[in-house]
Amino acid sequence: MPIVFVHGVNNRQEDAGFASCQSQIETYLKNIFAPRVGLDSSLVSVFFPYWGGHGVKFRWNQASLPLSSDAVESFTLNALGPDSSDLEMWIGEARYQHGPIVVSLGQVSRTKGFEAAIDLVWDTASAVAQQSNGYEDVVEGYAASIAFAKAQPAPLWALQGQPLTNEAFVLKLLQEIEPYRPSKSGEAHESLGLSDWFQSLKEAVSRLGSAPTDAATSLLVGLGRKSVHEKATRFLGDIFVYLSERGTVDALGAIVKDVLNELILANAARKPGDDKLIVIGHSLGGVIVYDILTYFKPDLKVDVFASVGSQVAVFEEMTLYRASKLGVPPNPPADRLASRKASGSG
Repeated sequence: MPIVFVHGVNNRQEDAGFASCQSQIETYLKNIFAPRVGLDSSLVSVFFPYWGGHGVKFRWNQASLPLSSDAVESFTLNALGPDSSDLEMWIGEARYQHGPIVVSLGQVSRTKGFEAAIDLVWDTASAVAQQSNGYEDVVEGYAASIAFAKAQPAPLWALQGQPLTNEAFVLKLLQEIEPYRPSKSGEAHESLGLSDWFQSLKEAVSRLGSAPTDAATSLLVGLGRKSVHEKATRFLGDIFVYLSERGTVDALGAIVKDVLNELILANAARKPGDDKLIVIGHSLGGVIVYDILTYFKPDLKVDVFASVGSQVAVFEEMTLYRASKLGVPPNPPADRLASRKASGSG
């Protein structure tokens, strides 16, 4: 069962964490996604077309961007360690989705459902589990939590009027899911590798449950000045490069060529009785896949096309695809992708 994951903007093989992130995605697709959609994970093969090397390149290493203040930049670099920026951004996103200031796992359970709280716990865990072995613990814990939630969709301890602290919520959850772990059931949490990152998880969920401090606010200001400009320019630059250099059917651009070649390899990997082709496009990856399926290679048959965090519909509304046509009615024909399905945020 071939699954193709096409990455989005701001991905470079030389970036710290690129390989481990790809490993995490593969682990998720095989161990969480595949079983949830009825696939045999042992038969799943994952393809990762890489196009980031053809993305935007800055002649002056982004020296034209405004500089951050030395004081804030120094604090940013030393506050929480080398991976602090990703964690800070995640905490900010969680507060935006569930807060806006204080996020209580118990309150999330009561207002959005127990599974929503579970998702938040393990999403936070994935943000602090940087190594691939730690991420396998996260996947195992998440799978056990979902199994527990199916057996007990509304546990009293998660829905009580006076909610547990976030740290107590996590500890209770880990105790309850122990019998549902697919392997090593009954062993202490640390024996599963949780000791490597569990303390970081407790600190992260504890911070979610309290108002941000001035130090945290200063850190985000530093991040905004130091890294957001850099990431935003590469984000936009990758989009501009793709749109201007994607080429035509008769002369494929480098990005289209690399992604299409991997799609063709995945298509050839179909097997009798296990012949579904699933394509997932993240961010600009969803746009690239849509462009390929509607213009560059419309005869490529895909059983499921899913976009994640992608703006596929927005690009169509702006008529930015090669197959886009000016003057289409407000409700365009639904057969642009034949029987294919596209779903995503935004």
